[in-house]
Amino acid sequence: MRESSPDDSSLPPTKRRRFGGPSVPHLSTPFWFGDGDIVLEIGQHRFKVHRTRLQCSEIFSDMLAIPQPEDAEAVDGCPLVQLADSVQDWQVALKWIYDPDSFAVMQHPVPFPLLPSALRIATKYEIAALRAWAVSHLCARWPSDLERMDTASLPCAAEAITLARECEVPDILAAAFYALSLQRFGYNADGGRSHIVLSQADMRRLVIGRERLHDFATQLLLDPLSAAPGMPPFESCDNCREGLQHYWRAKVASDSQSPFERWLLREFYMMLTAPDTLFESGLCVTCLAWHKDAAWTRFDTLKTSMPRLFCL
Repeated sequence: MRESSPDDSSLPPTKRRRFGGPSVPHLSTPFWFGDGDIVLEIGQHRFKVHRTRLQCSEIFSDMLAIPQPEDAEAVDGCPLVQLADSVQDWQVALKWIYDPDSFAVMQHPVPFPLLPSALRIATKYEIAALRAWAVSHLCARWPSDLERMDTASLPCAAEAITLARECEVPDILAAAFYALSLQRFGYNADGGRSHIVLSQADMRRLVIGRERLHDFATQLLLDPLSAAPGMPPFESCDNCREGLQHYWRAKVASDSQSPFERWLLREFYMMLTAPDTLFESGLCVTCLAWHKDAAWTRFDTLKTSMPRLFCL
């Protein structure tokens, strides 16, 4: 069947229209094709689309294979399917169904509102390719390799946690909780809305994780040269001790004027991948070796313990 562009003359009227029951107003949508052969009704919106396009969904593919009764309700000569979903969610899904290439070329980070809509419809109606697209972009924002987190991980972290619970994407939880824990609620950032977005259980996880991260940082501030987990006790030389203590405290301490806590994992990772050569050149061989080992061990310890910190 040939697919035509939406025809203004065939758009459903916004005035009342009868379907054998009470008259209800319906709104025009951009997905009303003159040669469409099925109408989706979602709230007060209707979409006249093509069955062949909906067959990307396992649910619709099975449903459309069932013969319809002769007295089935119809609109504009097409069978009517009423769906209890969000109009916004279906508008995103239909955009992908009709123009998947525009989604494929989107670069990280894609606009976050696209992801919940795409993922909810893809999960509910079993659209594997759309779900894969949404999950891949969620994981790009909140990666399991926490050192790959960037500033795109900070906005909408609470919404991402709720979405991950709803649509079974557990891989992003550790990163999303960590990103949310970095945000100070008093600065009216996204973290300040957490109690509205998160479930009580996840809000408790967030509070516990923040406290444990605070304890981790406090211990380093009090004794930056303490032995990292898995490392033997260390005694720095007299010449290097003050410099090491000052350097590590500066990396761990948070700026009281910043809306964010210190991003410890990123600080440790930067020590490993972009070392301060000027500082390191002033250390003796023994203290430099300890410094590098401490950076790696503290980074690895914090990264691998992140799920446990947030009770995941």
